[in-house]
Amino acid sequence: MVSSACDYFASIAFPDLIEIGLRVGKLGNSSVQYELAVFKVGESEACAAGRFVHVFVDRATNQPVPIPAGLRGTLERLVI
Repeated sequence: MVSSACDYFASIAFPDLIEIGLRVGKLGNSSVQYELAVFKVGESEACAAGRFVHVFVDRATNQPVPIPAGLRGTLERLVI
């Protein structure tokens, strides 16, 4: 993960039940930006929204590599 952020809009705490929405905001050659929103169950306004960028790397060289084809196909279905 190379970056992350979260914006808070409303209070939420245990034992509140939550739902989390997920989408792909940006799909690059070797990176993907995930975007999430946290909701109290049954509410339409998000309590928080976050995003993070994941870069795929070769563990031996620590250099970016293309997103594997099978995973890329799954991620493409989540692009908004």
